Amino acid sequence: MQISVSKWAWRDIILGFIFIAVLYITLPYFGINTLSIALALMGVVEWATKFILPWIVLFWGIRLIKNLESK
Repeated sequence: MQISVSKWAWRDIILGFIFIAVLYITLPYFGINTLSIALALMGVVEWATKFILPWIVLFWGIRLIKNLESK
C-alpha cells in the first residue's frame, strides 16, 4: 500500500502559515499583544494536558478493561 501526500495538504499548511503571519503583523496595529496571545495558548495547552487528557485516557482505559472482561 502506497501513501501519497496530496498537493492540497501542502496548500493548506502554507495557507495556515500565511494566516498566522498576517495575524502576527496586523494584531499590534489594533493594540493586541501577540506575545500575550501566544502565552495564553501555551497555558491552555498545558492546562488541557494536565487535567483533561488524563481523564480521557482513564475513560478509554476503563472501557478497554470492561470490554476485555466481558469477552
